Amino acid sequence: MIAPRNPLRHFAGRVLVVLLIGTLALVVWRLVDILVLLFGAILFAIGLCAAARFIARHTGMRRGIALVGVFMVGLVISAGALWIFGSTVATQLNDVVHTAPTGFKLVMTELTTSTYGREMLDQIHRANVLGATGWATRIVTTIAGLITRGVGYAVIALFAAIYLAAEPERYRRLCLRLVPPPYRLTTETLFLTTGAILERWLLGQIVVMITIGLLSGFGLWLLGIQAAFALGLMGGLLCFIPYVGAVLAAIPAVFVALTQGPLEAGSVILMYAGVHFVEGNFITPMVQAQATSFPPVLAILSTVAFSVLLGPLGMLLAAPLTLFLMAVIEILYVQHGLGIAPEAGALRVIVPTHSSPSRRS
Repeated sequence: MIAPRNPLRHFAGRVLVVLLIGTLALVVWRLVDILVLLFGAILFAIGLCAAARFIARHTGMRRGIALVGVFMVGLVISAGALWIFGSTVATQLNDVVHTAPTGFKLVMTELTTSTYGREMLDQIHRANVLGATGWATRIVTTIAGLITRGVGYAVIALFAAIYLAAEPERYRRLCLRLVPPPYRLTTETLFLTTGAILERWLLGQIVVMITIGLLSGFGLWLLGIQAAFALGLMGGLLCFIPYVGAVLAAIPAVFVALTQGPLEAGSVILMYAGVHFVEGNFITPMVQAQATSFPPVLAILSTVAFSVLLGPLGMLLAAPLTLFLMAVIEILYVQHGLGIAPEAGALRVIVPTHSSPSRRS
């Protein structure tokens, strides 16, 4: 005889499941910075693996030795650049920190001398012009603090990336063991696809950052702007953030140029517009495949959304996080959930380029 079903026990079981899910969601949210940092480490590891694979393919050396070589070369280049340019960059960054607020105060002063400017300031939260310099200084100081914390996060992510790049298959197998057997092939495809997408995006973004840094720094130097080297370096690094980074890089350069005159400031604006016109129409289309690009509106909105949800670290990793989520939605929801075949342009993204997962590092 089958025992009668106990409604109270059934209800208690459902409540327990809901509580467990809620607790898990709370833990994930509390550890979201760690998860984002882990994603950054994975992005680092993808770059290290790509470089090691390239060297191993063209030199015939073992992958492990090539990985050690990549790390040592990167360390030597970083140390050499820090030794040669470190004092110059530090001095020029200090000039930017002290000069940019002065340029901001000049803008506020010009606004207060015109009727339309005063009306605009009154409408924008009744701005405190007398405290403009202090406000700008606090903003610049906050950004400097965020950069310092970002460097610390980068060091942690780099060490984690070294361990991930040394044994990628080990960590991939650990993740696959958590997936039910019927879904392991789909999950493996997802790993291969997102790895290929992020690898291509990272390579293209490095080329774009170097190009923008060189062009903007050289342009500022030709215009005679103070701290041209530091501003060019800042422009190249901030271009890691699509579209938004270009605006963030131009703002301190314009403020510094304002201290030298309005003509210089206008020239800097035109120079940045020209550099990013060349980048958007010639450089990026050549180095970024269509499979790793996404619409400008989506790039801007995702940058804002991730910065609100995750803070500065989310803004920095907004582009690769968006690409990752796009691949997840395409594979898990569109193709396997809705049963829709991938479009012709998406085949290069979704179908793995390696027939055997064990060959990919």
